[in-house]
Amino acid sequence: MKFVLPRRPLSWMLLAGSLGCAVLGLWLVRHYPVQPVAACALWTAIAVGSFLGWRVLPLLVPALVPVIGFAPWTGWITFEELDLLVLAVAAGGYAALAITQPARKAVPWRYRTLRWRAAVRVLIAVFALSAFIAVWRGFEHFGGVQFGFWQGFQEPMNSLRAGKSFFLVLLLLPLWQKASDLRPSSVTRLSRAAWVIVLVATSLGALWERWIYTGLLNFSTDYRTTSLFWEMNVGGASLDGALALSLPFAMLWALRERRPLRFVAALAVLLLAFYASITTFSRGVYLAVPAGLALCALLWVAQRREDQDTAGDGSMPAGTNPDRVPLGWAVGVIVGTAAAAWVLFGAGGYRALLALAGSVAVLIAMPATRASWPRGQHRTLLLLAPLPAVLLAVGGGLLIDVVPKAAYVIDGVTVLFGLALAWRWRGGLTQPTQAFVLAMLWMASLAATALVAVQWGNGREGGVIALVLAVLAALWIVTQWSPQVGADLRSAGWRVRGLVWTGSLLMCAVVASLGGGAYIGQRMSTGQQDFEGRLEHWRVGLGLLKTMDGWLLGQGSGRFPASFANGGPFEERVGDYRLNAPRTEAAASALPGAEPAPGPTVTLTSGLHQMGNGEMFRLSQRVPAVSGEVAATVRLRTQFKTRLRVEVCEKFLLYPLRCVDKEAEIQPMNGAWQSVDLKLGQAPEDFGGPSWAPRRLVASVTQNWRGGVLEIASVGIVDSVHGPLLSNGDFTEGLARWYFSSDRYHMPFHMKSLPAHVLFEQGLFGLALWSGLLVTVLVRLTFGAGRRHPLAPAVVGGLVAFGVVGLFDSLIDAPRIAFLFYAMLALGLGLRAPSRRPRGSGGDDSGHGLETVLPEMDSDFEGAPEVRRAMKAAGVKLKGPAR
Repeated sequence: MKFVLPRRPLSWMLLAGSLGCAVLGLWLVRHYPVQPVAACALWTAIAVGSFLGWRVLPLLVPALVPVIGFAPWTGWITFEELDLLVLAVAAGGYAALAITQPARKAVPWRYRTLRWRAAVRVLIAVFALSAFIAVWRGFEHFGGVQFGFWQGFQEPMNSLRAGKSFFLVLLLLPLWQKASDLRPSSVTRLSRAAWVIVLVATSLGALWERWIYTGLLNFSTDYRTTSLFWEMNVGGASLDGALALSLPFAMLWALRERRPLRFVAALAVLLLAFYASITTFSRGVYLAVPAGLALCALLWVAQRREDQDTAGDGSMPAGTNPDRVPLGWAVGVIVGTAAAAWVLFGAGGYRALLALAGSVAVLIAMPATRASWPRGQHRTLLLLAPLPAVLLAVGGGLLIDVVPKAAYVIDGVTVLFGLALAWRWRGGLTQPTQAFVLAMLWMASLAATALVAVQWGNGREGGVIALVLAVLAALWIVTQWSPQVGADLRSAGWRVRGLVWTGSLLMCAVVASLGGGAYIGQRMSTGQQDFEGRLEHWRVGLGLLKTMDGWLLGQGSGRFPASFANGGPFEERVGDYRLNAPRTEAAASALPGAEPAPGPTVTLTSGLHQMGNGEMFRLSQRVPAVSGEVAATVRLRTQFKTRLRVEVCEKFLLYPLRCVDKEAEIQPMNGAWQSVDLKLGQAPEDFGGPSWAPRRLVASVTQNWRGGVLEIASVGIVDSVHGPLLSNGDFTEGLARWYFSSDRYHMPFHMKSLPAHVLFEQGLFGLALWSGLLVTVLVRLTFGAGRRHPLAPAVVGGLVAFGVVGLFDSLIDAPRIAFLFYAMLALGLGLRAPSRRPRGSGGDDSGHGLETVLPEMDSDFEGAPEVRRAMKAAGVKLKGPAR
């Protein structure tokens, strides 16, 4: 790295931008609610890391988005860790661009794979103006800018919270551009890695939550996963949006990966993400994920065909492509697996499905036949193959009554032996005995599957199980009756087989989720009713746009919760909270007994809707451990009768498990301050779970009363072992460490439609610009200049899947999800394929691998007259005369 003095105006602009980001970032981090000194040190380290690694770190920012939301611990919602991260990366990166000179030159412009054309830049700039106007109008409708760190969804700073994400993405685009100019392959490599990390982090968060709070295989409990997205504290679909955006990148990884271990890792990521998708119990996700993955796969196939056409007909002999997908066979195997799984699960449960998956693995692993033998011999061996399986079923049936778990041992040995022989003969079957042994083991694995189902189900529905598996075996024999007919799947490459097996395993998972719990069925059965409710909600929400400028420019970003609370149906208004500054004067009402507030207070209101345990508006704080007797003291005042509730619960974000709680009726007492003491009871011995799998403990104060209003001066919760449990219980540090939630009453917080949300906040002009950006990306990556870029299929699939989820949810009213969406949108707007193919690239998938090989600057191509003219027009210094 070579340091230089900034001489050009652009360098001074970059340096000014770096200083501006640094000043703003350090000012924000100084106000960080938890350990500000440590936070400042970490922020500085990230900025220095970005200065040294500006070619890498900006492209990896999306990867960190799922894991840097700490609002339930800090209480920050207007500003958050994402803002600090982007400002640190921008400060370091812009400084590096301003005062350092790269060690390598930029590649020729024709080989650059990330470039925003002039028309696209204009469209981005106009949309940025629309977003800025939306933020400004949001402040105006609140009565002007009223700065504060602790404002809620119905206060002015919510406009900044909801509208900042697009501008955070814009801060990173110059760094993406410069990094791509120096090494175009970094866009492909780092962007795909970042989005796969987004998927892995999101899915692991969902897996952890299900394991700790419901059990991995519990699909009956009314519990929808939230993973790492605290923004779902009032509902929404943040998890759904993250999965929809990132899943196609894992699919693309699996389609293009040629190294076996990494291919297995890609399949594992896909299965993990499929599990997370199932546990959302979201009908939008169930539509979006297949649509996004299918579109990604289709565009990948189109890319490959175009590459092969460009490379010429002789690049790959006909019929020798190992990545050719035998579509009929693949669909047949997956559908047959689904049908068998549906029958087996009712009798054999999850163990039977695992056994079936092993049997399918043996089938898919069968090698191709590399020699021919008489057709009569081939058919005789096929007819003899079921006989050992029948003997195994009879003998095993007698054995499982005597030896516990014998069926599992038989199945495991059979499957492992079949897979071992398939691997041993992976080069091809050259002897009839090899084909007979593998066919026999495949039939035996079906018999072992039946034994597992019968032993687990205590013999229930044994006849039906035997019939279904016998039909599968018979169908397979029919397909193999002619050696040429059954050779397609066995001749496919190992990647195709792995994907087919993954699809079969996914079918087993879908059957398990449908058959293992009633909640999915309940969600599906209420689809029509919920859709009608959505239509009514959209009608009411758009009815809040009452003026022409509201329809054209929108109400402003972050305005929907406040607009709905003030202008929506009276009986649907939700609770809220406000932090009040210390007041030394008496209350304005001058009621008898009214006293001034000695310090900061919080006004907590409850909604006007029907109350229940899941509908209460809670003000909460995470606590580390609770043991022994638990008691609470709340100092408050009210002018109306209400009912106070204090609780400590095992709770991830929304749904409580075990609680210690207490309620008490509160009388007005003429608005005077009063202390309310509550005995919450004895905490269970294992409250919070074991140390190796802890459940989060959340203390909350709320009102179980419609239309209640409380002004709270302090909240204290103690137990007999640890003493005081709460931090900042008197609100002297604002709302640090406090956050809010509404477990099941969510509609008034969201527009519940992505297009309607953009229309409400930015008006018809903003919606037209937003739609124009989205359509531009989809068109240019499907038919235009970017269609051959390696990331194009995943970007299109992710955006389409996100749009499908967005038909029924707002999504971008959560800043982190909005950042991910706009980051992918901006990436798609700039992606383009090089004008020429790199030398030595064939017709295979090598041009779409993890690394894109592109020529360096000092090549003969630079001497081309048209290139020199373009470089001269761009202000690039030319070396030597034109040849």
